Amino acid sequence: MDAHAHIAPDVTPQQLQTLGPSVVLAVTRSLKEGAYAYRNQAAARSNLLWGLGTHPGVEKSLAQFEATSFRKLLPSFALVGEVGLDRRGHPTQTEVFREILSAVANQPVILSVHSAGMCSAVLDEIERSPHPGIVLHWFNGTAADIRRAVEMQCFFSVNAAMKYHVLEQIPMDKVLTETDFPSSASRTCARRPGDVSAIESKLEQIHGVVARDHIWRNFADLVAQSGVCDRLPPAICDVLST
Repeated sequence: MDAHAHIAPDVTPQQLQTLGPSVVLAVTRSLKEGAYAYRNQAAARSNLLWGLGTHPGVEKSLAQFEATSFRKLLPSFALVGEVGLDRRGHPTQTEVFREILSAVANQPVILSVHSAGMCSAVLDEIERSPHPGIVLHWFNGTAADIRRAVEMQCFFSVNAAMKYHVLEQIPMDKVLTETDFPSSASRTCARRPGDVSAIESKLEQIHGVVARDHIWRNFADLVAQSGVCDRLPPAICDVLST
């Protein structure tokens, strides 16, 4: 289970074969990229889930964001991401994130949320517009931030580049694995999206459990909590049913 990775939207079926049996949640950085990826889904595997995103750290993506276009595309997606706030983001990022949270209200989707340098501010926005499908990607907040996010029923996608003291504070029943490929590849030794062996090993060292079993149970809980099952590819629902 790779709950946050970047894959080129024009990826070919041959390239996707290298992902093996992994289930990958492929986030996008702009509405244009997300729409293109969705149109190209005929070339995708049934266990690759594309997201509709607007990355808060990419000024061009923020400038191109249109709330009307986002709402029009949204019913075709089970995943919204990458969205959120970034310490280097343009001032419009808060307005865009609020538009996105407003649009997904009462929509059965999973949200992969970016929060680099803005953890408390992201939680403020989520508290302002709650959603049951929030996954905080690479969340490096304080212990208080983590407790607050858990109380808000958020999940966390974590990778092997994250520090032990952060991973130790996140409850195992709220954890999903991610690679953030290729962003963290040099630090995680992830050779491709779906290569989560390094983070699974870290979690097993910290919690003394078989990480993969817990991750899939957690993902099933997230799917149930968000109500997204009917939008997921049948292959992913089949995995969850077992």
